[in-house]
Amino acid sequence: MKFRAYFSPIYHWARGIFRLLTAKTKVIMPAFRPRFFIKFATAILLIFSVSAHAALLGQKITITKRNAPLKEILKEIEKQSGYSFFFSDKDIRMGHNVSLAVKNGDLRDVLNQCFEGQTLTYEIVNNTVVVKQRANASPEMMPSSAAARIKVSGKVVDETGQALPGATVVVKGSNVATVTDENGNYSIDCKPTDILVVSFIGYKTAEAAVEGKNTLNVILKLNVNQLQEQVITAYGSVKKDLYTGAAAQVNRDFFDKRPLNSIANALVGAAPGIQTTLSGGAPNSGAAIRLRGFGSISASSSPLYVVDGVPYDGSISSLDPADIENISVLKDATSAALYGSRGANGVIVITTRKGNKYKPTLSFTANYGVVRRGLPEYDRVNAFQYVPLMWESYRNSMVYGDDPIPLEDASKIASGLYPRFTSGANAGKQNYNGTAYSDISQLLGMNPFNVPGDQLVDENGMMNPNARLLYPEDLNWSDAAENGGRSRQNYQLAYSGGSDKSTYYGSFGYTDMKGYLISSNMKRFNGRVNLDVTPTTWFKTGLNVAGTYVKENEDNSSSNTGYVNPFYFSRYIAPIYPVHAHNDDGTYVLDVNGKPAYDLGEDRPFATGRNAVYENLLNARIQNRTFLSGRTFGEVTFAPFLKLRTNFSADIQSNFQQNYDNKIIGDGSPAGRSTRYSDRTLSYTFNQLLYFDKKWNKHGVSAMAGHENYSLTYNYLSGNKQGQIVDGISELPNFSTINSTTSYQDSKAIESYLGKVSYDYDGKYIVTGSIRRDGNSKFSPDVRWATFWSLGGAWNIHREEFFNANFVDYLRLRASYGKIGNDGGISYYAYQSFYNLGRNNATEPGFVQGTLGNNQLTWESNNSFDLGVEFSFFKGRLSGLVDYFDRKTSGLIFDVPQPLSNGGTTSGEFSISQNVGNMYNRGVELQLTGEVVKTNDINYSITLNATTFKNEITKMPVGQEKIINGTKQLSAGHSIYDYYLRHYYGVDPDNGDALYIAETYDPDDPGTTKIITNKNGGQDTVTSSVSNAKLMYVGESSIPKVYGSMQHQVSYKGLTLSVLLTYQLGGKVYDGSYASLMHAGTYGTIFSTDILKRWQKPGDITDVPRLDNKRISDFSAASDRWLTKASFMNINNITLSYDLPARWLSRINATRASIYVSGENLHMFSARKGMNVNGEFSGTTSNSYTYNRIMTMGVNLNF
Repeated sequence: MKFRAYFSPIYHWARGIFRLLTAKTKVIMPAFRPRFFIKFATAILLIFSVSAHAALLGQKITITKRNAPLKEILKEIEKQSGYSFFFSDKDIRMGHNVSLAVKNGDLRDVLNQCFEGQTLTYEIVNNTVVVKQRANASPEMMPSSAAARIKVSGKVVDETGQALPGATVVVKGSNVATVTDENGNYSIDCKPTDILVVSFIGYKTAEAAVEGKNTLNVILKLNVNQLQEQVITAYGSVKKDLYTGAAAQVNRDFFDKRPLNSIANALVGAAPGIQTTLSGGAPNSGAAIRLRGFGSISASSSPLYVVDGVPYDGSISSLDPADIENISVLKDATSAALYGSRGANGVIVITTRKGNKYKPTLSFTANYGVVRRGLPEYDRVNAFQYVPLMWESYRNSMVYGDDPIPLEDASKIASGLYPRFTSGANAGKQNYNGTAYSDISQLLGMNPFNVPGDQLVDENGMMNPNARLLYPEDLNWSDAAENGGRSRQNYQLAYSGGSDKSTYYGSFGYTDMKGYLISSNMKRFNGRVNLDVTPTTWFKTGLNVAGTYVKENEDNSSSNTGYVNPFYFSRYIAPIYPVHAHNDDGTYVLDVNGKPAYDLGEDRPFATGRNAVYENLLNARIQNRTFLSGRTFGEVTFAPFLKLRTNFSADIQSNFQQNYDNKIIGDGSPAGRSTRYSDRTLSYTFNQLLYFDKKWNKHGVSAMAGHENYSLTYNYLSGNKQGQIVDGISELPNFSTINSTTSYQDSKAIESYLGKVSYDYDGKYIVTGSIRRDGNSKFSPDVRWATFWSLGGAWNIHREEFFNANFVDYLRLRASYGKIGNDGGISYYAYQSFYNLGRNNATEPGFVQGTLGNNQLTWESNNSFDLGVEFSFFKGRLSGLVDYFDRKTSGLIFDVPQPLSNGGTTSGEFSISQNVGNMYNRGVELQLTGEVVKTNDINYSITLNATTFKNEITKMPVGQEKIINGTKQLSAGHSIYDYYLRHYYGVDPDNGDALYIAETYDPDDPGTTKIITNKNGGQDTVTSSVSNAKLMYVGESSIPKVYGSMQHQVSYKGLTLSVLLTYQLGGKVYDGSYASLMHAGTYGTIFSTDILKRWQKPGDITDVPRLDNKRISDFSAASDRWLTKASFMNINNITLSYDLPARWLSRINATRASIYVSGENLHMFSARKGMNVNGEFSGTTSNSYTYNRIMTMGVNLNF
């Protein structure tokens, strides 16, 4: 009966899978049947529950005693096992002392060790252990023979003599074991004839015969075949020696002690080929990632994320970095082709932590830190510099205008020295020849000084020496805007362990981060449970469940140039305008609560009627995100070489956002408005995979065949209303007028058949192949299916008998080629034509054509070639790799305007997405790791990563050979990020005009166009009119020549210092933010200090044009003048940690403890202060939430 109850679920599950695999499948999109998946998940959970119960039946004993009385040990066993012990004191005194070191041992095994060599034995009767005299006990079993067990001590070292802390020492054939301390020392009780088995990760296991010795030192040899051991790949793992692809392994040690909110930030500088941006400062932001260049122009270039073996559709920021065990970055076709239509941009495989089969471990992590702005602001002028500069701009606009005024007269007008009108519309303005003119103070709309406006600047442009600011403390908008909580705290409690038949890991984490920007904060709660159960030798199952809840008060910096954006506002507002309102004597105007009232800027020429600090305090941007992710599997082993595994996963992501714009000031005034957004993404993945792995003689074959279904549904709902009725309530019923309501649902499905095979001969020669056929509902049924594939090979040269270079530990050559697809960023229904509803013609409702479909649209395809060499020399002291890659993307998707005959209009209103472009990314990756110093006490290693690549478009759509895209132009023969701008020629020394290379020469307009002899003796046609300036490729790109990282790690006993530097060489940034600070005289807008280098009089030689309020568009136009060197080096992280000695831990019953301090984004070295050189791949700057500098102190404890 027990047998049937136990195996019945497994039998039905296996039978169901067999029927599924042998049934004829119809390809129908979408391919999911929700009821079936619910039943399947329920069955898996039932199996897991039964299995988990079976695994917990056995009681495990953990005990460590040295030369302890037998009675004491039996009492401890009685306490842990729940069994009662029956014995007489007389008998028990006959037993000799016992030494034990057992972890999770079975009761009988532990008792056998206790009574080995004793005159006593035992018998288990029900729940009682009866101790009795052993029949026919030999003389050797008498207590006097206790001396037959001896204590053996020694040290475990590597071939260089360096100690190996944490090495395992086991008495062969028993459960008696110990581990070496921080100095590699051990001590163990055993018999003189025993054999010790010593093992350590990355080294060959060694056996040493005791032979009666009390001291036994052991030397372990490096096992180069186990370097980095297993590589986590698509749908499984493989030994590194047998892997033919290009993959980077990132272990948790690389990011364990860093203050990271997103696991994406852990990949910054982690390996060659990974290009990242420096993530923004918002509490829940993360780095953007590209692998080996840019895979697309209009579709997505982001990699696919896979969590615990299944593609992940949730936000990567929802994963708690503390739950991550390791990350694999799959970069080539062999690595990613099995992900078919979603793997073209590489794959990032994330594996979460699991329990182990040893002693249960309780771990606690806590850290607290301060958050500050990581990027300083641009250098800008102060109030005493600003007013004379604006005076000069105003004066020059009159002197060089269409109706010029003499210099002396214009200077007096700007200073306010002419008589003023006393009545009428021009009252208070100056009267110059009957025309009204304002002085500079009137134009600026504010005078924060203690002298009248007409006495601020004299006719020579000099500031009044008696001028003093009335409220200097209130003129710094950056300080006012960046006055958030500025702190970060994180805690995680985890419990893990297991037995011979199960492992478990559970965690709960909490992160509370208050950004440096006002009203910017985030609270995140993470929970995870990972369970694996092996109830029998032929069946295994498991369940991973994770949940995340995030509540975030978002900033308004997404509007790059909006006045509600505090970064834009505080960066550009002139330093004469206060945050708060002031009386004429400089004192604060107080509100009804007696606090300083905010200035509403009614007289400001910049952001009139706005105050970003006040608005952000009154407005609300509250985001509530919920993530739930589940993965379960069942695995049946039919034979040692054959197993069947099925995986089912579900990811649910829900977002609910509440936006409120106040009715006092800003975009929502005067009525107030409220918006609610709600969206949900639900995705399922279900696959069935059959694995074969067989070795005979020197041949090895492994293969996998499988089937997979994927389905995703996205729902969106939003509503916006205005006209707030009752103050303090932002819910929609409290608003009177509906502005908009929107809802829609999108869905897609992918069905796939996949397989791979690998053959190796004697571990020397490896050949692999993979294939995947995808059917995707995004495309028309006629072109819905496509095949993706890869081939790979590797040669382990170091295994060859003829290769006898003693200094070479490891040397392998590998190559791969394959085809992968990209459907990211493509519309769910791009092959269909759509109509827009809700269109009214007078009183008749109707609809109009919205989009034109293309039933021939299909994937962008990526053909990728990789050639790599991996090596390790001098017993691991120098190791690394060199990779060459060539990614050719074909079928790039462009929106092609349609002629009138195909539904288009004269304005090109309609376009169709077509596969009409080609592009390539070609480059080299390098990684070098050197163990510079390696002694018993001190270790120092350096890892250098470097990547260089070239991107080039090779084909564009017919009729669209050139497409201008902001500061770039897309055309064949150029990269997607080559700059296409006006060429700035410099400044005309005669009048201070900005000059550009001209499109044409206009002899009728010699005032703006002229011919200049250049330094090479040739002639250039230049113009001071931006409308005649020529747009051209200027020979620069935002793509760097080289990018990478350098990691230094120094350890001295338990003290470790780690330094991570990221760098970029070459490339240019278009610094639009700086360009806005170098304007020619926009009233109310601050200047960069570089404006002090401006042209001021005829004959001045400079590259900064004159200040002139009437020529702003000509002098500040987009051109290569604003291109700045993109080279940088960032001190990305410094971490100092200390592992407390083992002798200290016994006081708190801990097995491991470490304390640390860590700093993130400590300093950026670049060409210009304030410029975020690493903010965008496209090489542009913005006024967004700049990245944080975080200083953290923390502790990790294991019990």
